[in-house]
Amino acid sequence: MKFTLPSPLSSDPSFTVSRRRLLQGLLGAGLLWLPACKRAFTQAQVAPHTYVVEMKDFFYDPIGLYLRRGDTVVWLEAREQVKTRHTATTYHPAFDKKLRIPEGAAPWNSGFFEQIGQTWSYTFNDVGIHDYFCIPHEDSGMVGRLLVEEPTGPGAQDLSVGISPAGQSVMPTVEELLGPVGEVFNFQGRLNAVMLPWRQDDKSQALERWEALLAEGESLLPQFFANLSEADLQAVQAEFAAFGAAIASDASLFEGLEAAEALKLALEDLVYNQG
Repeated sequence: MKFTLPSPLSSDPSFTVSRRRLLQGLLGAGLLWLPACKRAFTQAQVAPHTYVVEMKDFFYDPIGLYLRRGDTVVWLEAREQVKTRHTATTYHPAFDKKLRIPEGAAPWNSGFFEQIGQTWSYTFNDVGIHDYFCIPHEDSGMVGRLLVEEPTGPGAQDLSVGISPAGQSVMPTVEELLGPVGEVFNFQGRLNAVMLPWRQDDKSQALERWEALLAEGESLLPQFFANLSEADLQAVQAEFAAFGAAIASDASLFEGLEAAEALKLALEDLVYNQG
């Protein structure tokens, strides 16, 4: 079966997935499909992308991304999740941490997010691994990793160098970010970027972003799709259709967020658990 991304007006879904959070052992579980190869970029990926990482209690969603130079990451204090304040801060001596970003790269720090819906962005141009953490919650495992084109630099050191035990237990590996797991993380970040204008009361822009994402077709998740059974492909198609129906209708923001979360978790469930 060939996977075809649905239009925003496709039919309702019929697939239910288990809800598993990253800090509940996903990154420590047995993983599938982890090729030790460099990620190939398609023609659809020539232009820089924007990814949104939602800050939740107490993890980044998604926890890792594979970027090209010129890509931008936006961190968002998720409107429906805020309980405590968070930061996105590099592992760097400027913040009393071991260096885990490319040598010579400027350290970055979002500062504390003070209100629901607040965002902070950074455009990445330094090749290598950029590891980061939340200042008050690193010991709870709130860490993240951005791999810009090549897995090089101080961030390629063993995770025991400068990262808390809780952070070590959930930090994604290079192999994950280069494989289907990383494709799913990147899609989650792109879907969060679709939802951002809807959160800001601009649903029309959200729909434009969704349609642009769909236009990339199978180039979005090539390794992931290649390993799915026909039944799982149909299930994924149903989740895409459900989100498309929500964003193209008069659904509320809450309903849209629920549909987006279901789609993200459906992909996550399959990439970790199907064998």
